Amino acid sequence: MAYTTQQAIETLNGYLNIRDDQKSVIVDTKNRGYIVDLNSGEQVVIFIYPLVHKQDNTKNYFDTRDSGAYERGVAWRYAIENGLKYFCFGVNDQVDKYNEYIFSLECNETIIEKISGTKNGARNGPGNQIIIPNDYIPSKEYERIKNRLGIYISVIRKNCLYEYLEMYDNRPYLPEDYVEDTVSDESENQEAEEAYMPLVFNTELETKYERNRIVFGAPGTGKSYELKEECEDLLKDTNGSYERVTFHPDYSYSQFVGTYKPVMGRDEKIRYDFVPGPFMRVYVEALKSGRTENPQPHLLLIEEINRAKVAAVFGDVFQLLDRDDDGVSEYEIQASEDIREYLAKQLGGTPDNYQKIRIPNNMFIWSTMNSADQGVFPMDTAFKRRWNFEYLGINENEEKISGIGKIELAGSDEPIEWNILRRAINAKMSSDQFKINEDKLMGPFFLSKKVIASDENGMIIDTKKFVDAFKSKVIMYLYEDAVKQGKHRFFDGCDNSKYSSVCDAFDEIGMGIFGPNFKENFYDKQKDEA
Repeated sequence: MAYTTQQAIETLNGYLNIRDDQKSVIVDTKNRGYIVDLNSGEQVVIFIYPLVHKQDNTKNYFDTRDSGAYERGVAWRYAIENGLKYFCFGVNDQVDKYNEYIFSLECNETIIEKISGTKNGARNGPGNQIIIPNDYIPSKEYERIKNRLGIYISVIRKNCLYEYLEMYDNRPYLPEDYVEDTVSDESENQEAEEAYMPLVFNTELETKYERNRIVFGAPGTGKSYELKEECEDLLKDTNGSYERVTFHPDYSYSQFVGTYKPVMGRDEKIRYDFVPGPFMRVYVEALKSGRTENPQPHLLLIEEINRAKVAAVFGDVFQLLDRDDDGVSEYEIQASEDIREYLAKQLGGTPDNYQKIRIPNNMFIWSTMNSADQGVFPMDTAFKRRWNFEYLGINENEEKISGIGKIELAGSDEPIEWNILRRAINAKMSSDQFKINEDKLMGPFFLSKKVIASDENGMIIDTKKFVDAFKSKVIMYLYEDAVKQGKHRFFDGCDNSKYSSVCDAFDEIGMGIFGPNFKENFYDKQKDEA
């Protein structure tokens, strides 16, 4: 049976050696917040939590998220308004290792609210309880421990409790002379500093996937689809997120990371704000998640990474791509002033808290690269070595379209299957006559699944869509790119003086455009091997 609040109140009464009628209960705290008189004559405010203990010892915590948020805030404000010290205690004398010990949260209500996802006593977003490390066993009269989020918790044996209340100075209010001598903006900085939670870069997130990946291969090998499926697998049963961006020759650092831009406010006035790019948006989400007790993966997907000048796009972020064995940036970089201010706005604290940054290990950056594209930019060795390159072979996953994509073309006495035709075209390109590199060949998904959608007999449903796509994608790619230098020899079965002439010929003779012996020398051989 769960340990109740009433049991916790009775336990703490016993540790303090007082009865209910010897303490002053604070109104609207459901008896959880009260005032205790110390031997020195000083009064202190105490708020009590029953420590939650999972029977298998997988989790021990203050349930600041779902229990007593409103009442805790009432007690906290009472202490501020009356200039009293404030303590948030947790006890559970039914857990052997915690019996005779009191746990004290040594942080203010602003931080507790931020961790717990509460505001003014109500939930205002996702939050977490304040966890006590599972392997911790109290053994000293007094000890101060820190959990993974950097929250300090004092652990006091019951016979030392009054001494702790006397000595520990936890005052949730500002001295009068400070208020009088400090201007408002400095007060705001003080509040921001108090609200700051340390960043957690090593979130201990376990995964089978590499953090920095570039999947490359010939066009149509399904690089984007591969990453899409693995993205779904990475984020399955999590609250993680991903964002996709496509690089192009004019893509820049300011678009990727962020920059100041004019934006329209609600008052319809123009002002300049830092507008984050996809990298910074995913980075912030990963850092927010890293502060929780259950960090989630966050992924940035970059399509066609080598279509932009990557050294210019990544800028100093390039240095962060070096990851250690835990997946955290091995080297930190100095953040610019605008990034520091943006991070402070998003994550709390002041810009000074974010002078140096790293990539946490719950942030993943995956990319596709097509080395066959015209106009791509080369990557230098230093950039390449920071990534895990994964090659998709020219026939990878072709079994997914095997037996479908059949169509009756002019000049053929039997249905032609797209995947076999693709293999035959690749075989001719790879032959000694042309010697086209593998990265120029065509993968199984060069034509999309929608184009080759088939009925139960494997026959293409929309033949016009296929013919149009074959002309505009396959013939165009071959004529203008892959076999451009030898196109007159490659399309040796028809008038090949113009691209349009080859397309017209395809309507009349089908795959005969590739030569009179193409079916016998290439298509039939691939069919026999299928």
